[in-house]
Amino acid sequence: MLKKIKNIAADLGLFVLLFASLFLCFAVIRTNLIWGNVSIEQILINMVEANNEAAQEIVEGYVIWTLIPALLLCTILTGLIKNNLYLCLIMLLSCGYSAYKLELAQFLINRNTYSEIYEKEYINPQNITFDFPDKKQNLIILHLESMEKNYADASLVGQNLLPNLSELAKQNISFDNFYQLHHQDYTLAGMLASYCAVPYKGFRQEGYTAFNNFLPDLVCLPQILQQNGYDTYFMKGATLDFSRTGIFFSSHGVEDLVGEDELYQKFGINAQNSKGSSWGVKDSLLYAIAKQRLTKIAKQNKPFLFSLLSLDNHGPNLYIDEQCLSKFGPERDVILCADKMAYDFIDWITKQDFYKNTTVIIAGDHIKTGSNDLYPEYKNRQIYNVILNPAVKNIQPQQHQWTLLDLPPTALQAIGVKFDKGQFGLGRSLFEPYPTLIEQMGRELDNNLQKASKVYESFNVIKTTFTPLYTAYPQWGEYVNTPQTIKPYASFSDEAFNVLWLDTLSFTLPQPQKRNIGFDICFKMLFMAERSRNVDVWANGHKIAALSFNDDVHQPICRKITFDKSLLTPENKLLLEFKVNTPGNSMVSVGLGVESFKLENN
Repeated sequence: MLKKIKNIAADLGLFVLLFASLFLCFAVIRTNLIWGNVSIEQILINMVEANNEAAQEIVEGYVIWTLIPALLLCTILTGLIKNNLYLCLIMLLSCGYSAYKLELAQFLINRNTYSEIYEKEYINPQNITFDFPDKKQNLIILHLESMEKNYADASLVGQNLLPNLSELAKQNISFDNFYQLHHQDYTLAGMLASYCAVPYKGFRQEGYTAFNNFLPDLVCLPQILQQNGYDTYFMKGATLDFSRTGIFFSSHGVEDLVGEDELYQKFGINAQNSKGSSWGVKDSLLYAIAKQRLTKIAKQNKPFLFSLLSLDNHGPNLYIDEQCLSKFGPERDVILCADKMAYDFIDWITKQDFYKNTTVIIAGDHIKTGSNDLYPEYKNRQIYNVILNPAVKNIQPQQHQWTLLDLPPTALQAIGVKFDKGQFGLGRSLFEPYPTLIEQMGRELDNNLQKASKVYESFNVIKTTFTPLYTAYPQWGEYVNTPQTIKPYASFSDEAFNVLWLDTLSFTLPQPQKRNIGFDICFKMLFMAERSRNVDVWANGHKIAALSFNDDVHQPICRKITFDKSLLTPENKLLLEFKVNTPGNSMVSVGLGVESFKLENN
């Protein structure tokens, strides 16, 4: 009987493992069919950050087209094949194929291999002097979803699918010789490169700051403009929550953000009639509202940055607007429609009074993800780009190979800003004769950017200089146990998960009568898994405790620390500092999430 139970358990375990390997294999195949070759790092980022209706539809598609087939195939194989060795071989082949397609080995190598490209090539905007013209030029940036310049090539797609935008590019400034790099090949990654001149390696974001901030020590184009008197705006038809777009822009100088929810709440559009694809509000409505907003913004007589991101061409759920005809098939018709609506919007802008003081940049956020079905074998794919009405009329583009990293410094020079050699971040202005990084390094640039970087990791550290608050503590032995009551003692804090995450607490204490001061604290530590956490506690510059925790410690963690009253200042002031030390190359290191504390004199 016992042997029979063991055999059943072994067969069940093998079934589960085989099913898991087949499910992973089918999921990878489906991902490749929809998005092309996608690395595991990109998948991990989107698993964490994708949370809208379209993402839910995609997940449901995975359940139907991967989970169910994997379960059926697993049942058939285990029924037909009685030799477990063959089943194990199928399982290994499935896992091997998935690991190969996901570039798992390269991901693990890169995650633990550090490059010094940032130390050598990154030009920190905080160290750059930006010389703005006396009459500041407005900047409008229109990002067209997955828009490739090649759509205008009739020899590739049968007819010019960009009849209006291709003519616009011929008459104005446009750049060829574009190269798409890793970590810039989907919308949020393209946005980060286009505004901040660095790639997006979101899976490496560390600590509680990653929830309410987005690479907070990184300086981007909107911040530079905001610091020089610009009002800053961003609009998109999808929700701002998707891929944490709203947090990215609000962390980097954009004051006014509008996404799908804001379009419904603030602009009175009907949710039922405004929907394009499941991604969000259709572009025709987005453009109409953008016109209204620009009209009002221009009347304020302040320089502005206005960014707009289109949506209808976002795969796999493309949307063709009702104002456009169905002529050449869904994908071609959506591109033709996007061309018409974008051109009409730009044409409207050129006829407004504010245009004479406005530079317009139109660019694809990235080339279409994966291979392009319209020309699957063609390799020289280019994003659409054009610059209209630069501030310096005689400015001349140079012949460069370039990437999205080069857009931010190019945009700044297009509105007349002068700075040393036109170098910003990892970007190099396409108006300057100096070589871009892709010209200097070739594909080695891509290899270096995929590796880890100490400088890049520092972008996610909030650097604060603070003056302790020294708020009066009520009385000895009184518990402080809500974020609202803890906050007055925290010089810097961030509320998340119903606790206050902080680095310091400061108090003015009642007069101590006894020698020892006891500090009772209950706190959480974010993502304890993988490694131990070490917390050093300092009181007025003296280390009073070294706390260590493993990942099996039940949270919240409560500890009592005792120290001598002689550490207090003559005014009975106390500054407590919590310094979190994470050994090794952990993915996360965090501050304390304080739930409660009390101070006692005993």
